[in-house]
Amino acid sequence: MTGPAERDEEREAHQVDAGGEGAGGPRAHDAAKIAGDDAARDHQSRVRGSYDAASDAYTERVHDELRHKPLDRALLAAFAQQTQECFGADASVCDAGCGPGHVGAFLAGAGLTVTGIDLSPAMIERARALHPGLTFQVGTMTAIQAGDGRWEGMIAFYSIIHLTSDTEIRAALHEFHRTLVPDALLLVAVHLGDHGDATVHADEMLGVGVDMDFRFFEIEWLAAEITAAGFAVEARLVRTPYPDVEVQTTRAYLLARRAG
Repeated sequence: MTGPAERDEEREAHQVDAGGEGAGGPRAHDAAKIAGDDAARDHQSRVRGSYDAASDAYTERVHDELRHKPLDRALLAAFAQQTQECFGADASVCDAGCGPGHVGAFLAGAGLTVTGIDLSPAMIERARALHPGLTFQVGTMTAIQAGDGRWEGMIAFYSIIHLTSDTEIRAALHEFHRTLVPDALLLVAVHLGDHGDATVHADEMLGVGVDMDFRFFEIEWLAAEITAAGFAVEARLVRTPYPDVEVQTTRAYLLARRAG
């Protein structure tokens, strides 16, 4: 992780406002149900409260963003097609850190059966109102309330960015592996740090006061962690940001398949 001076530099460079990405993270309702040590529970509770506070502004900012992101749509469409080829037209997938449900809705439009989970109860309310035909529930990526092999695919679109410790990342990847059937696909999207792995703090997002951290990843490290969790990385892609559409950070996508 970077030191304080480097974090300030990273924050200024990225002008952190969440970039119109999926809200996500660990379980809501009370901090005691969040996996991890006291520091992790405190941080994740602050993330939950921040997204609850910013849910209206955030939904307005991101809900139609995929219309302006052709590469993201193409990756999601490829994920849907490969999942259906392997498991059937109505294959079940989880949108982990679903925010207002726009990514899950895209996948449902492609024929998948989608369950969205998110840390923020307010975000889940927005998702249910916007997409009443889909299933959304408050949940945590680090301790998913689902049985083993529950889903045939998993999306984590800009949601693990709030898991700022390596322990939290590994817990989430373990849960992704546990709740997926063998050969299921996992598609992860993150921001890349300009100087490798870095964490920045935000006190404001979209004009709303917040108190949470964002993690910028080093792609080789994340690929290695996904592999260690029991997945085979099949593809990785890095792109520059779309001007006037999203926060100007470099994006990375990793597509991996759960080992048998």
